[in-house]
Amino acid sequence: MKSYGKTDIGAKRKNNQDSFAIVERNEYTLAVVCDGVGGARGGNIASETAVRTFCGEVKAAFSRRSPEEYGEQAIEDLLRQAVSDANTEVYRKAAEDSDLEGMGTTLVAALLCKAGNFAVNVGDSRLYLQDGEGLRQLTKDNTFVQYLLDRGVITPEEAQVHPNRNIILRALGGNEEVETDLYRIPDFQRLLLCSDGLYNMLPPEELQSVMDGAYSGKRRPPGYRARVNELIRRANLNGGPDNITAILLGNE
Repeated sequence: MKSYGKTDIGAKRKNNQDSFAIVERNEYTLAVVCDGVGGARGGNIASETAVRTFCGEVKAAFSRRSPEEYGEQAIEDLLRQAVSDANTEVYRKAAEDSDLEGMGTTLVAALLCKAGNFAVNVGDSRLYLQDGEGLRQLTKDNTFVQYLLDRGVITPEEAQVHPNRNIILRALGGNEEVETDLYRIPDFQRLLLCSDGLYNMLPPEELQSVMDGAYSGKRRPPGYRARVNELIRRANLNGGPDNITAILLGNE
């Protein structure tokens, strides 16, 4: 499995509230992106706490029992518990420190192992899947605009420019419990996990072009590090109003 991830403050922000992690072992690969909210200090702490707690729960479980011994349901239960633990820890920190009141974070993660490939999502960070048919968004945003889209109130074109497109309806740390969306990841060539600071600045066709490596014009395709750097460069070139985080995973 090839992988590379990077986070960038962007062109306009004074601090970076995004956090990410990639955990690679012989038996599994785990990747997670979190985008914090709640002020300069709170958002940063929320995202870092969520990444650390989520990854820690998965690694601890796999240290007690080999990933190869897990079935599909056991993996799903583990991921939901890891999200729940991350939510509890962010919520606890916010409750204990008045300076952190109201902080929260999105979370999108992918776990690739023998039992299958899985994704979990809370908020509006995304996982895109690329295969022979192109690039598509696998996760669904937990946002007010997505709510309007699902009910046919607005069109996809209107959603792109809606003034409330950044309002999320679900985040870790907002309540004692959190609802988690879980997905099975079908066969893929590449996966892209990212915060909204990336996908809001690049249309899907541009995301796909960079993920393909077609943008370079060279006979030898660029590596994953170069592709992620190019994604971030373009997001900043297009304005970079938010923090930008991207993880690229692939089989080729």
